[in-house]
Amino acid sequence: MVVAPIHATKEWEVIFNEGQHWRIGIYRPKYRARDEIAELEQHTCPEAFLLLQGEMTMVYRDSSGALQEQTLQKGELVTFSEPHAGFSANLDGVAFVVENAKFETVYTDVTSGQETRRVSV
Repeated sequence: MVVAPIHATKEWEVIFNEGQHWRIGIYRPKYRARDEIAELEQHTCPEAFLLLQGEMTMVYRDSSGALQEQTLQKGELVTFSEPHAGFSANLDGVAFVVENAKFETVYTDVTSGQETRRVSV
């Protein structure tokens, strides 16, 4: 058994990493509004979000290239394969996140959609 305390004091914190296939983290957006977001991230694997507390809205680029918003609801799992980022108007939103243990993240400019950087995990 592994017990992992959840502090939710950072934007992103991995609380458990199985190492080969999946890992779990806690996400707390640092932005209060959509227009503060400069980059979207897209993993080479799906990423699942479950709202734990507060309110959180995810901004994502749909298949047509348009920006959309999805407000997370408690008890509803939302999975993103699209470029995405989150905001929380009161900075009280905290989400439980499940993703692959090994992947690459492509960051893109929220306005132009152009790649800004890549990071491998």
